[in-house]
Order: sequence, then structure tokens, then C-alpha cells
Amino acid sequence: MQDWPLEVADSERVEDFLAHYEREERPEHRLAIVTLIIASLNDAFSVARPSKCLLDRVAPLLKAYPALVEYWSCPDAHSDDEMFAITAWLRSL
Repeated sequence: MQDWPLEVADSERVEDFLAHYEREERPEHRLAIVTLIIASLNDAFSVARPSKCLLDRVAPLLKAYPALVEYWSCPDAHSDDEMFAITAWLRSL
């Protein structure tokens, strides 16, 4: 399924996904987990801005995946309806 992260994203489990990422050693699994983290954070941003503590923890991890950050930051988008809820925060990284 191409959009599986969107289907299984859960804004209330970002901390759990982070813990799992930190324990995982296989790069392909880490990529899948970080994709799930971004999708889950996007859901969280749709409701309210996540805590600064959580965002500070996630930011360095996301910087290690520039292709994902670029995709979710929608570099060619200029209006809100062309962006994800997380786009503005990712652009600030």
C-alpha cells in the first residue's frame, strides 16, 4: 500500500514510534518508522501544535531524512490547500 503511513498514523502514539525507531537497527525499518512519525505528526498538527519538547526530539531525527522532509514541506506549494498541516513547521527546520 503506497499510503500506508497515512492509514496507520496515530497522533497520540508519536512517542511510541520514536521509542521503536530508537531501538530499531535495520535502516529500511527505520525509514518506515520515520515515515510513520511524520504522518502521525501531521495528524497532530491538524488538531493542535505538538509540544515543543516532542518537536525538539523529532527535529534532529527528521534532518537525517532530507527526501522525506522535502516531500512533506511541499517546496512548490504556495497556498494552505496545497500543503500538509506539518509543512510550515518542517520548512522552519
